[in-house]
Amino acid sequence: MLISHRRGFAFIHVPKTGGCSVKVALAPFADDPLVYGPNCWLDRCGIHVNYFAPWWHKRFRTHTPAAILYRELPPDAFTELFTFAFVRNPWDLLVSSYHFLRRDRSHRRGRLAARLGSFARYVDYELTRGKLLQSRMLTSRHGRMLVDFVGRFETLERDFMTVCGHLRVAARLPHVNATAPGDYRTHYTPQLAARVADGFGEDVERFGYAFDAKSTARHGKQAA
Repeated sequence: MLISHRRGFAFIHVPKTGGCSVKVALAPFADDPLVYGPNCWLDRCGIHVNYFAPWWHKRFRTHTPAAILYRELPPDAFTELFTFAFVRNPWDLLVSSYHFLRRDRSHRRGRLAARLGSFARYVDYELTRGKLLQSRMLTSRHGRMLVDFVGRFETLERDFMTVCGHLRVAARLPHVNATAPGDYRTHYTPQLAARVADGFGEDVERFGYAFDAKSTARHGKQAA
């Protein structure tokens, strides 16, 4: 997550949606949590989160859901932020996540992905775990959209420029932490694709994705 109370924005970082590139591009405009002494001390201890600081110095995890930000900030402070995120076709997201983890054996889940032995077994693992469901990153526990603008990985450059225009900043989007698994559809049998459609049903419906079609859903809170 990136947050700037000074400039009035918060970026909700959904995994494997180009978020690392967005963070690099917008980091110069974000608040630095380490200017607050206790955050700096915790950072040296390997603790990169602090919900007990004054609200303007709170530090959030990389993939903090919007609901936690909503909970941890005063209502007026949250409302004044322009909140935004990016989402991705769930079938493509799973392929990207799988290849990313297989590439990084130092990561605990990377070793797990290698042990699972096949992409199909990895998909079953993620469906059971439920941590890659994008709607849960962006909505309240009652399913209300909390984010003002939802861009698409598929149109990342264009949607990022929309964000920059709203923030009135000039930023260039680099390519960071990219994976190139090829056409995601080649990883799926019809049965496996159907399991993803069922398991990621909320994302498919909310964001308008299909296995082999572009998204058609609207952006932001109006899509709630």
